[in-house]
Amino acid sequence: MRCAALSVVVLLSAPAFAQAPPGAPPPLPPPPQAPADVPTMPGGRIVSGQAPVVGGNAAGARERALDDAIKQAVNQALATLVDPQTRTAQAKALKAIEAKARSFVPRYRTLEDGEANGVYTIRIEAEVDELALRRKLEKGTTAVAPPATPAKIGAPGMLVAAADKGEASAAFVPGLVSALASAGVRARAGDPGETSASAAAQAASRASLEQAALVTSEVMPEGIVRGTGRVAISCRANVRLVAAPAGSTVAERAATARVFVVAEKASDGAAQCRTQLGAELAGRLAGAAPSGGGAAPAGDLRSVTVDADVTEPAAIPELVKSLRGIGAVSAAELTRVSAGRAEIRVRTRAAPAAVATALSRTASGMITLADVQTSGDTIRARVRLKAGAAPAPGEGTP
Repeated sequence: MRCAALSVVVLLSAPAFAQAPPGAPPPLPPPPQAPADVPTMPGGRIVSGQAPVVGGNAAGARERALDDAIKQAVNQALATLVDPQTRTAQAKALKAIEAKARSFVPRYRTLEDGEANGVYTIRIEAEVDELALRRKLEKGTTAVAPPATPAKIGAPGMLVAAADKGEASAAFVPGLVSALASAGVRARAGDPGETSASAAAQAASRASLEQAALVTSEVMPEGIVRGTGRVAISCRANVRLVAAPAGSTVAERAATARVFVVAEKASDGAAQCRTQLGAELAGRLAGAAPSGGGAAPAGDLRSVTVDADVTEPAAIPELVKSLRGIGAVSAAELTRVSAGRAEIRVRTRAAPAAVATALSRTASGMITLADVQTSGDTIRARVRLKAGAAPAPGEGTP
């Protein structure tokens, strides 16, 4: 009986020992997870990319959207590493770095992705190897640049003027003039009063320049990016090219950019953003400037048809992108897709032969062109994806 009573006491006491002692603090809640828009990787950047889905090939569209996002991540890192003056002087070298953006992103993670209305969108956190970027910059882009080659006599010329009296537009003009000069275009800034197409065109004619570029620009601070200590600043610019002295519209170009700077240097962000915009627009405007090589008369855009022999649907959007990247091309739209062929309508001031030559020279790094021929207003070419240009989708090391 004594042993049985002792067993009962022990059994009754066991639950008391399993409970927390009176007055003990409650267990701590699990640490909160970082919001999806706050980077968690060293050098991480939250970016999004988009690509059209062609022929139902969502896998190819996803890869192109991923490429777009990774390029944006590397561009953001470059904006924090390269000062505006260097970015303008070394625009081509920085473009070469952007073309190999994946080699500077050791890993990434997908936050969300999917297809909607024929467009594939992917949002990722990309880890940018800023040390590797710095080394690449030290080897090439930060070296002392050779003196700028003066524009040849007879080279295309352009007067750049603000199209409004806004402070942002006026501040964008000098950087664009500098970028155009680096691209081989004779350029000078217009006077503050030359804000209309007719006034700018007349001023360009008096200065023996063939065109005037009317610029509208704005800078939009977006605030601090949570958890990074950096400030996001975006900017955009619209450029209307008019022929001198008539003042007729030749072409229009637009671009946007976004930079991320440390909060203490937020005042430098606007200048960095304008520099990035200027370098991008200068290349497009240089291609749109008259060259005397079979260009159509000012303001007279011709329609050229590109008849492409294609076997991979993913090659079609790359071809369209390549055509739109030619400075003399104002628009490129896919008009017909059939078995093995794609037809693209191009609006341009240049002769078909000049467009074909430019396309062969500046085609996207994902496609190859062969048998490029012109016949009247038609350009025919065989277009193929480069080997390994569209790998199977997946996450991990790009």
